[in-house]
Amino acid sequence: MHRPTGLPIPSSKLPERLLVIGASARLLAESAARAHIRVVALDHYADADTRSLAEQVHAIPTRHGCFRPEPLLEHAARLAPALHYPLVYGSGLDSRPELLERLAADRVVFGNPPSVLALFREPRHFFELLDRCAIPYPDIRYRRPENPENWLIKSGCSEGGKRVRFCAHNRPGPGDYYQRRISGRAFSVLFLADGENVRFMGFNTLWTSKTPGRFLFEGAMNWAPLSLEQRRRIEGNAVKLVKATGLKGLNSLDFMVDVRGGPLTIEVNTRPSATMALYDEDYPEGLLAAHIRACQGLLAEPVRNETFRAFRVAYASVATRMGTDFVWPEWCADRPVAGSDVEAGMPFCTLRAEGGSPDEVMRRLESRVLFLRRLVGPPMAKAGH
Repeated sequence: MHRPTGLPIPSSKLPERLLVIGASARLLAESAARAHIRVVALDHYADADTRSLAEQVHAIPTRHGCFRPEPLLEHAARLAPALHYPLVYGSGLDSRPELLERLAADRVVFGNPPSVLALFREPRHFFELLDRCAIPYPDIRYRRPENPENWLIKSGCSEGGKRVRFCAHNRPGPGDYYQRRISGRAFSVLFLADGENVRFMGFNTLWTSKTPGRFLFEGAMNWAPLSLEQRRRIEGNAVKLVKATGLKGLNSLDFMVDVRGGPLTIEVNTRPSATMALYDEDYPEGLLAAHIRACQGLLAEPVRNETFRAFRVAYASVATRMGTDFVWPEWCADRPVAGSDVEAGMPFCTLRAEGGSPDEVMRRLESRVLFLRRLVGPPMAKAGH
């Protein structure tokens, strides 16, 4: 918990109300509802789901896919006064520690402070941290490599894969670096921390876009075909990072397993990630409540459930305006408001599925992707998985 100077230290009691901010605030608002916490939500979309969950919702204008600072600060101050609304943030602020610092002025923040965001998002600091902790990662360079076809250009703010691209066909921008392409599968582990101790919620398989040249995050499942040794290595790496940096609350570590079987760390999300959706309903008060309590020094024990869950983000293939008579299936989330415009390449909705085995979940998810595509038509991009 980040506590500005002069504010009282909150007890372990959950707050009655919160300001939640994220690229999409729906998941945070949904989890808050399980704990009967009232929320004001600020995000990019103000979709139908978030409007049904929050007391107040506002879509903040963006520039180059990022929050415009002044509208965000103005709406936060007006709709959720700092002395009455603690803040929980999700995606959307990872590369903006200075903006989080301004949001945190005179406001209790349940989450990692701006200094921690900066440490994990500034490439040189992040990879120096991994070196100090003896945590392996794919080779990196800060100058253009001789064989660019084997390298990617990445950014410290490539949240969700938005700014990852092939080195051979692109030029780097300010703050970019080069990382060697590796053959392997992408995974993550979701964990709770109190600055010293760690509890692991679960390992996940991550999916990215199959569209050539795109590396956008497309979904996840709470199942990962990893050996016990691979899991132990990743858990050990997460513990090292928590002890070295004081990470608190819900965090996730993304990694890949190369052809030799060694897990290589890709990035750390120092805030609640999208994969919390795979576990949230296993906790009566939701994982947002567990995140808040972890920031107060109280760690929830992981809940082991036999249910397999997955979700897939569907991106719009063409610009479209949502009709007023469209009936959404119950397994769709992040639904655009009737009459709103969805730009090409933007998230259209999220499809969810669960079952008794990974194969059953995948079959169900794939059939729902095809069903929704037939129902919606051209606006929804083809299934990537």
